[in-house]
Amino acid sequence: MAHTYFKNLDVEAKKQYVSDVINRCCEVWGVSEPFEIVDEHGHRGLGHTASAMKMWISRPTMPWDFILTTALKKNISLDYLLLNVTDGNQLTDQKPAELLELIDKCVADSLFESAEFGIVEHSYISAISKKISSKIEDALTVKVHKDKAG
Repeated sequence: MAHTYFKNLDVEAKKQYVSDVINRCCEVWGVSEPFEIVDEHGHRGLGHTASAMKMWISRPTMPWDFILTTALKKNISLDYLLLNVTDGNQLTDQKPAELLELIDKCVADSLFESAEFGIVEHSYISAISKKISSKIEDALTVKVHKDKAG
């Protein structure tokens, strides 16, 4: 048998651990039972049936997809969901401000040069620049714990 924390727990301890994790997920969603969760597409239980959810505890099986979906959709740390670590359990976006400013300047300069050569209309520069800037910002934004954001 592997020497891992979860696998070395007895069956009752595993059931309690899985139950605690599911309860923290429910707390994040603001519901008392996992099947009460309704996602943006109207799927109850994040697409899992009520019977499957009950088996997570009775078998006991860690519902990884359910946990990861909760973490991603609710911007909650896996440290909190899995280990009940409450310090900095909220995730926030961290953007590399200096890099974004530099990229914005390079994009704007390039667009203005293109306009001087007639490649692009001056009137389109602002809209094009904003669109490119937004795409780059999204690509460079990472999720971090609130207490580590700076």
